Amino acid sequence: MSVQEKLETLKDLDGFKGVAVFTPRGELLAGIQSPDSDVNLKDAGVLANNVLLNAQKAALEMGAGRGQLIQIDAQKTQLIVRCLNEGSHPLECEPGHTHIHMVLALDHATSVGMAERSINQVIAKLADDFRPPA
Repeated sequence: MSVQEKLETLKDLDGFKGVAVFTPRGELLAGIQSPDSDVNLKDAGVLANNVLLNAQKAALEMGAGRGQLIQIDAQKTQLIVRCLNEGSHPLECEPGHTHIHMVLALDHATSVGMAERSINQVIAKLADDFRPPA
């Protein structure tokens, strides 16, 4: 199954607006968007990616451990941002270890629980597609 096909499984979520995969540096790797979406997924994804990185740093400084997921609940859109980092360093990319961030945009009234469950399943399936050589 291709990366696009894996991402397209999220289109069935109620209120789906778009989903994209980014490097931890905010570079867009792949994405799909609903034709009627009012979100600029690339721009929103880059900004949400930065919020995730700051939340991860704060979690480490608090002694809370590695942060993997944040939710941005705005007036028009919910963004769920999920990190998949197979490496041992929580904020760095390591050879042979996948480190990607996924941003899912949804209508405000969407079921967050189902969306988090779905994003966790899909990002796990993407690990092999974005694993760099060792």
